Amino acid sequence: MLRGPRRPLWLSFLLLLLPGAPGHKGAARPGEGSEQRGAGGAWPAFQGLKERLSAAGALSARYWALFSCQVWPEDCEEDEVVAKPLGWNLPRLGQQYLDILTRWYCRFQDCCDSGDCRISNNFTGLESDLRVRLHGQHVARELVLRAVRDHVETPRPDKALALSFHGWSGTGKNFVAQMLAENLYRDGLRSDCVKAFVAMLHFPHPKYVELYKEQLTGQIREIQQRCPQTLFIFDEAEKLHPELLEALGPYLGRQDPQSYKAEPSRTIFLFLSNLGGNIINEVVLNLLKAGQSREEITMEQLEPQFQAEILESTGCTLH
Repeated sequence: MLRGPRRPLWLSFLLLLLPGAPGHKGAARPGEGSEQRGAGGAWPAFQGLKERLSAAGALSARYWALFSCQVWPEDCEEDEVVAKPLGWNLPRLGQQYLDILTRWYCRFQDCCDSGDCRISNNFTGLESDLRVRLHGQHVARELVLRAVRDHVETPRPDKALALSFHGWSGTGKNFVAQMLAENLYRDGLRSDCVKAFVAMLHFPHPKYVELYKEQLTGQIREIQQRCPQTLFIFDEAEKLHPELLEALGPYLGRQDPQSYKAEPSRTIFLFLSNLGGNIINEVVLNLLKAGQSREEITMEQLEPQFQAEILESTGCTLH
């Protein structure tokens, strides 16, 4: 375990002297307890104090071991530190002690329920943001929330989730991408688990496509190894070189569960594109002229003509 005189014995004593802690009743008044002296009362009291001291000391040492391995990693054997569960149920140690120790420990080390504090997956917040902050996009609101939640809550998804947002500039594509990042990750777009690419900024020259492919796939692998849940955003996706899209194929396709050597990374790809914006506006305008309200428009009404427009623009078959 730890080497050197670093065990904080002072913490054990501090816990036992906190006002209101079990067994602590403040200073005795004159004459108080005189009936117990001489009747053997001092010995049970001493035994109780000894047991509480031992319990607090064990828990203090456990927290100190975890903290020390963060500060002096070269002086600890981390396998031994993480192998034992935290002593949350030590006998005779009140919840007050545990709360104080937890607050102290969390000043030095991230503490969260998810296991990875970078990932928040706040679906309540996402639903609220899509409902309150996003206007006129009821189809996207429903589809995005359902698709992302189903993907994240699936225990071992066998493929990445790919969402494609289409429409003219100013319709909210980047806004929705930002909402997703902010609600799925503690640090939003600045998270280590999120990477955004802009086609004409990061991949501007077709002659360097081979270099771009190597850089892109390398960054995807690196972030997937670093985070159990990743988000990749491609803005101006319609301007991506076809070979870059082909390079993404293995990361978008279905994976063989038997090939996993460890827990696979859960990955979400967002493609933001102006492609199809004209036909979307045309279909919506025709439906509004026919007397249908915007909120009554469904994905089924938009999809056939939208797919035909994409096929004609790209020469590719949609699946």
